[in-house]
Amino acid sequence: MRNGVRHLIGAGAGLLATPLIAAGLSYGAVERYVRMPKITVDWIAMPVFVGAFVVIGVLVGSRLSPLASLLPGLVFGGLGGASLARIGLGGDHTLWFDLVPREYHLLYAALLNNWSLPVGCVLLVASAFPSRWRGKAAARHEPPAAPPEEEAAAPEPPPLPKRIPSRY
Repeated sequence: MRNGVRHLIGAGAGLLATPLIAAGLSYGAVERYVRMPKITVDWIAMPVFVGAFVVIGVLVGSRLSPLASLLPGLVFGGLGGASLARIGLGGDHTLWFDLVPREYHLLYAALLNNWSLPVGCVLLVASAFPSRWRGKAAARHEPPAAPPEEEAAAPEPPPLPKRIPSRY
């Protein structure tokens, strides 16, 4: 596969995975830790978490283009960095809440304050390796080796005698 096609597929995978990761992490965090904080396992929130982390793992460890992990990494890293900077500079914790519908404020806050910066850092570090940007090396076609010259005919040894059956 050529590098251009590989990067195009990777960019598409990254654009598709970004909302899936955001929905999985925000829903799982709110259901598990905010609405029903208890010691038992929530059988709806945990598979959603696992699904989001599986998508992250596929983007991080696959042979897809590093654009697949770079695009969501920039989005989540930017959200987490902007939230951290806004809180650090004395602003409130409601970053761009006016752009999010009121029903989703709790989900957005869970994503913004808990998961966006760590997930963004993991995805950005995964796309930083130079070996992921290179395509597979093309197989070099070497000319076939020349047939070996016939060596001087060496005399063949005499054939071995047939085995004589023994009496024992």
